[in-house]
Amino acid sequence: MRTTQNFPLTFALLLICQIVLSNYSCLGPYIHLTMLPTMILCLPTGMNPIICMLIAFACGFSTDLFSEGLLGINVAALLPVAFCRRGLIRIFLGEDLISRKDGFSIRKNGLGKVSFAQVTASAIFIATYVLLDGAGTRPFWFCITKFFASLLCCWMLGILVINILTVDDRR
Repeated sequence: MRTTQNFPLTFALLLICQIVLSNYSCLGPYIHLTMLPTMILCLPTGMNPIICMLIAFACGFSTDLFSEGLLGINVAALLPVAFCRRGLIRIFLGEDLISRKDGFSIRKNGLGKVSFAQVTASAIFIATYVLLDGAGTRPFWFCITKFFASLLCCWMLGILVINILTVDDRR
């Protein structure tokens, strides 16, 4: 039985899950859980980069508005991910995905390639987030520890999000 996936509805539900996650999952000062960079990476490959950046702005702004106290920090961290999304797909998953406007999935492209793309997108987000959150007031060891602990947790969460948002149309 083949089911169709409504991508905008799934994306909106994952955004609501991110807002709930930001509100209620405080795992300590060293871990920042986010699905946002993975969600932006999973947008359709044929999407215009400007539209992708507008979606990233809306996602980051809604997350900031409804959950975290510092307005604009998720927006500032998510926009570089949206800007680099096509380059990440080209580097890690291949040029042919963008030229054919084809989707990607773990089953089609392999766990390694998709993980590298997802970890790189998350690293861009988390590095920007940690630098803006600390704003030069936190020690270097704290920032590095928060970066790597958050990256590990976001990688595991991101694999789940990729399985939800991408459809494997290979038969």
